[in-house]
Amino acid sequence: MNRNFRTTVLALATSGLVVLGSAACSSGEVIDAVAGGTDVGEGNEAAVVTEPRSGLLEYIAPGEFSIDGAAFFVTEETQILGGLNACPAEDGLDENGFGLVDCDLESLEAAVQGGAPVYAEAEVEEPGNALSITEYDNDRQAEPAPGAAPDEGAAGTDGTPEGSTVVRGELEYIAPGEYMIDGTAFFVAEDAVIYAGVYACAGGVQDPDTGDIICDFDEFDAILANGTSITAEVQLVEGVAESITEY
Repeated sequence: MNRNFRTTVLALATSGLVVLGSAACSSGEVIDAVAGGTDVGEGNEAAVVTEPRSGLLEYIAPGEFSIDGAAFFVTEETQILGGLNACPAEDGLDENGFGLVDCDLESLEAAVQGGAPVYAEAEVEEPGNALSITEYDNDRQAEPAPGAAPDEGAAGTDGTPEGSTVVRGELEYIAPGEYMIDGTAFFVAEDAVIYAGVYACAGGVQDPDTGDIICDFDEFDAILANGTSITAEVQLVEGVAESITEY
């Protein structure tokens, strides 16, 4: 045993890594471990548990998003792939409609807070950090199989736009042009029609033909941001409000 080797073993023993007793390793085992370069704890790493989530990507705060009400964070290691509305590019999607373009967090946040909806598939590990976020074309994913019957509510069956849904309840303010009802967040389209007159735009001028009071978006947004309680019915198309009717 050479001098350096003996010194290493003595240092390990002094630091408490070599423990005498029936439950401890023998000095010979420690010497074998040092000589063989065995790492302590080798092979004991826990497997990473991930949870796939897919749907409309909603902005909560810088570096924080949600899908179907389940929030998660974006880290420096998160892989972000866009190509449609996030980091748009020609031929930015693969044959299945999934993004191929490397996208940074700032561009993704800008896209999600913009007017066009961003649908994505996220792999989220157990602590709530996203390992990857991949944008996809929701229209392509929702295409019916050849010969399949059209879904109820599709364009032309009941007069409503394809993919249209209606939510009702108290409006919650998230950010300018972004609201929520019962956990469903949505954006307000630039051409959205806002019918008000109860608490929002209460002194507005009625349309002489319909009696409706059309509220300006900026005024409506400011009233809601100030904490005024407003209940409304909202018609959504792919996560964007086409009309808001206060009641």
